[in-house]
Amino acid sequence: MTWKLISKSSYSQLLGELETKLENNQHKYRMTVSEKHLNSGNFAHGGFLMSFLDNVMGNTAYKSFGNRPCVTISMNTHFTFSAQKGDELIGIPSIERMTKTLCFVKCQVFSNNEIIVSGNGIWKLVKTSSMKTVKDKKLDDDGGW
Repeated sequence: MTWKLISKSSYSQLLGELETKLENNQHKYRMTVSEKHLNSGNFAHGGFLMSFLDNVMGNTAYKSFGNRPCVTISMNTHFTFSAQKGDELIGIPSIERMTKTLCFVKCQVFSNNEIIVSGNGIWKLVKTSSMKTVKDKKLDDDGGW
């Protein structure tokens, strides 16, 4: 299967072109490091790599919940190497565990056949029927979301 562009949200478009493909029953994600992703040392910025991880694992959770919205509630990141402009990042996620409303995901990100960053996190299914607007929330003023 060929790579398919999935950068649809405003934030994803700001971050850059995120692509996915299914290969041997494994979803893979790809992004190329560009000038806007570099820190002052000309390496991929840690925040960019964390955003890539969050997008990859979040998409994995979204698919596991049957394409229903979910949000990141916790994420750990481990940096082992870096990437430079033009390097291709390949994220390979996997589901560790699922409950009715939680998805535990881990991911390794490779560049030039080396693991450069890995992470794990928890995503929570969003109850879309009970979502409130900020205006409604302020009116309720119960002190939490």
